[in-house]
Amino acid sequence: MLLTSFLQDLLTTGSVTLVGRPSAFAPDDLLAATELLQAYYAADAREIPYSAPAFDAPAALWAAGLLYHTVQLTLVRELDEAVIAETLPDFAGLITPEVLYSADLLLRYLPDLLRLAKGLAPGDALVARLQALARQWPLSFGGPELPEPAAEARVLDHPALRQEYVDRLIRAQDRRRAGQPHLRALVQAALGAHAATLWPDFQAFTLVTTDGKHAD
Repeated sequence: MLLTSFLQDLLTTGSVTLVGRPSAFAPDDLLAATELLQAYYAADAREIPYSAPAFDAPAALWAAGLLYHTVQLTLVRELDEAVIAETLPDFAGLITPEVLYSADLLLRYLPDLLRLAKGLAPGDALVARLQALARQWPLSFGGPELPEPAAEARVLDHPALRQEYVDRLIRAQDRRRAGQPHLRALVQAALGAHAATLWPDFQAFTLVTTDGKHAD
């Protein structure tokens, strides 16, 4: 029950302990992990705006395995690019709102690992792989990696995912993304009359970006 134990620790205590090298998960482990992820989805879905997309078990399991193996690869740094590509594959199915939200349940933990991996070895294959994922899954990754336009459009097309994305930009005060013309109005609308409290200098830096200069 490698994956199930990992998820239980992560979702209840916020900390995990892993040993060994990447390996496949047993069928009973995947079944138990799916049940755990579905319960986590049900609790999380109550917290996002509008109606959350339905649970997609393959996407949630893919993201759980990706997170598990990323933790391992962050610790075992001598593995080469081929192992990383095999261990951290792309999602194989169609990217739907259900897939985006179900995968985000676990992918949202990856930005911290990306920052850690960059600090340990900024130029290695694991960092490059995580940066590629960041561009493909913008709902889950804030920060300096700007998303692929098509990937971000899929998030913005769904009302619940769009609002959750904008709320995360505000919580992180992500100037680089919020200063983009297609996001600026969405952030402004979400801030509403509370801009002075939630993001006091939002107006000031967006005036700078509107003037043709880049946000920080």
